[in-house]
Amino acid sequence: MIYWNDADTVEKLKEIISRDDIILASGDTVLGLWGNLTKSALEKMNQIKQRSDQPYLITMASAKKLPNFIDQPFNDKLQTLIETCWPGPVTLVFQARKDLPSWMVSSQGTIALRVPNHDGLLKLLSFFDGLFSTSANIHGQSVVNCIDQIDPAIVARVAAVCSDREQQCFSKNPSTILDCSLGDIQILRSGAFSLERLQGLLT
Repeated sequence: MIYWNDADTVEKLKEIISRDDIILASGDTVLGLWGNLTKSALEKMNQIKQRSDQPYLITMASAKKLPNFIDQPFNDKLQTLIETCWPGPVTLVFQARKDLPSWMVSSQGTIALRVPNHDGLLKLLSFFDGLFSTSANIHGQSVVNCIDQIDPAIVARVAAVCSDREQQCFSKNPSTILDCSLGDIQILRSGAFSLERLQGLLT
């Protein structure tokens, strides 16, 4: 166990991720797994999650990283949504760039992106274009919100467990997912972002 607010934590996690190992860490939503945007890291994450049927969402340090991943113009509503919801618990699905590797995008050619609202994660993300992110549970099993409840098989296969020192239990609410890839913005999954506030942005 290491802690976000220790002086050398981000450097340790950067080194771990750069060698394509996976970390388990707290953030601004559910306890999660994070990995480098490489096929090697993706395969390790698939082994931990025991799944391989869909891509993972990608977390970024800021919206300035969007051109690395998407091939889609913005209208005013989408621009407002990005400026209001990021950093925060909202995942946006876009049309992916055509030159991205197939294992990074969905079968529909889309990609899911988010900027988390967590100082430690943002510092770590500043060293990468982005990181794969997913909840820290085996596929099909319930999401847990306390580190000591995580399946030991998961803990055994990650290179580090990182938490906020002042707490060991976190939100059970995942990010809200919005599909922005087809013009009209659709809610795919309700989550940690207020639906009332979201509907105000979408109308």
